Amino acid sequence: MKRISILLAILLSGITTSVLAQPVVGKVLPIKVDLGIKVGANFANMGGDEWESGYKPGFVGGIFGGVSGKRFGGTAEVLFSQVKYTGNGLKFYKRNGTAAASNYNNAADSAKKGDFAVSYVNIPVLLNVKLAGPLWFQVGPQYSGIININDKSNLLKDTKGLFKSGDVAAVLGLQLNLPAGIRAGARYIIGLSDMNSSSVANQWKTRTIQLSVGYSFL
Repeated sequence: MKRISILLAILLSGITTSVLAQPVVGKVLPIKVDLGIKVGANFANMGGDEWESGYKPGFVGGIFGGVSGKRFGGTAEVLFSQVKYTGNGLKFYKRNGTAAASNYNNAADSAKKGDFAVSYVNIPVLLNVKLAGPLWFQVGPQYSGIININDKSNLLKDTKGLFKSGDVAAVLGLQLNLPAGIRAGARYIIGLSDMNSSSVANQWKTRTIQLSVGYSFL
């Protein structure tokens, strides 16, 4: 959480500075400053034999800020997102090949499927490249920090040892910068970090399809 707080402070300071500097910068350079809000949907998948495959829906929303020229620009965002992962039998904790029943509320729960709603703070920092007309290509890194894990099926005694606290991902996307400040985007987010903090040996990496609409005030 300390790392997330530092990153948030840096990004918010940068966005505020950009907004305050817009009247001066706009007179000197052909640069446009953006500041706005966005909402959308996540469709997330967690890789690994312990997880049910398929992209499950969730929510994303937050603020964005950036600058853009005729062909290139940059965007930084602070987003709250929630995704759902479904455990495939929940064999998360094993000792000598056997599920450790002590990690579950009931011994029989180790064979059950279960849903986990995971809340993140996402901080993408993206390069924007204009393709044609209002269409821009976006690429860059994203850091995500877990702020809450909700064991919706109430199977585990403690979820703290299930996932690692942070994820680094690569973002590829397209965005339409439409008139009246409307922004519409689609992204594919490829998790690069192994999120597995349990005692099983498999890697757990995230994949997310994100669709959003936003509005720029500037």
